[in-house]
Amino acid sequence: MKLLHATTVPATLQFLRTQPAHLAAHGIDVVLLSSPDESLHRIAETEGVRAIAVPMHRGISVGTDLRTLGRLIRILREEKPDIVHAHTPKAGLLVTLAGRLAGVPLCIYQIHGLRFLTTSGIQRRILKATERISTSAAHEVLCVSPSVLALAEDERVIRRGKGHVLGHGTINGVDLHAFDPATHRDAGAALRAELEIPHGAPVVGFVGRLVADKGVAALADAWALVRERVPGAHLLMVGGTDGTDPVDPEAMKLLEQDPRVHLVGERADVRPYYAAMSVLTLPSAREGFPQTLLEGSAMGLPTVGSDVAGVRDAVQDGTTGPLVPFHAPRALADALITPLEDPTRCTSLGGAGRRWARSGFDREAVRDRFLDFYRTAGTERGLPSVRSSPRGEAGASSPAHSAAAVRPGAGAR
Repeated sequence: MKLLHATTVPATLQFLRTQPAHLAAHGIDVVLLSSPDESLHRIAETEGVRAIAVPMHRGISVGTDLRTLGRLIRILREEKPDIVHAHTPKAGLLVTLAGRLAGVPLCIYQIHGLRFLTTSGIQRRILKATERISTSAAHEVLCVSPSVLALAEDERVIRRGKGHVLGHGTINGVDLHAFDPATHRDAGAALRAELEIPHGAPVVGFVGRLVADKGVAALADAWALVRERVPGAHLLMVGGTDGTDPVDPEAMKLLEQDPRVHLVGERADVRPYYAAMSVLTLPSAREGFPQTLLEGSAMGLPTVGSDVAGVRDAVQDGTTGPLVPFHAPRALADALITPLEDPTRCTSLGGAGRRWARSGFDREAVRDRFLDFYRTAGTERGLPSVRSSPRGEAGASSPAHSAAAVRPGAGAR
């Protein structure tokens, strides 16, 4: 069996780390397709699979997209994959359509989030239309979380009953051995010393791009309240800026000028930074299934998120941490202050997060769910059988089974 993973830009393939190698070890010939970039071939080499570079324009350009579509059709006819699995909106549109036109037996489109939610006007209508085309063209549609599936159905970008979620969601789970708080305790202490954060000082953490959609302005306003109530607290923010969705300049100015705010930029290894935090927050406007909150839970941190689709699947409200309304700085501040002022509560929430991550999001189990999904969905479309997962994971024994476990109401609020 041959499987082609497609994304618009290679960076997105990082979310699939170890999956291509895992599939290849089970007899699947895996190919990665994305826009040209040195990282595409580096990722493919790391996974031990092939890569194909095809330029894909992220914006709206009818002429360019039509030419890309024609090129993709030719490539798929030459490659003859049994399955194409497309991720991200533009690759989802072009590769899924190309797959159908090239006669690929099984075309899968996976929704990782609904970008149109934070747009308006003609852009919103175009983005919704492209999602509808992608989900209609695909034989199977996967969603990265139950609440995103429910919202996609409510917004009519997917026909009810067509979409599935594997397990409880997530694209790749979390490596519980790599994200073990005990392993990184010393690194966290060293980082605190480097940043001149006193030992034992409460630290609010944020990991993600510093953009408007991530709720950075609301966090800045909430932080102003937190720093007054908890005088020894610090704010540690890990992530780079993005000019396509800039944060309000006044909010950024407040953060940049505060000596107790540490803006460290992007970091290849975020584990020492999690280890230096007391609580992790993501007050985002929209998400698919935020990996940072899952990693934070695995590291034993209380997590505070906005009560929006995607985020509400990554935070067990009241158990691993609270959910608060989007762009509600005072509610966000109160939710952060509670674990900072109550070490017992903080430890309890963090411990629950670690147990929750272990119970349903172990990376090995998630990889097996995808393997089993390809095997079963492929068999239903007449493809040759593939060896079942060595762990006997039954989380995705069939597309229908996967969907039944997560219909709206089973995790969507």
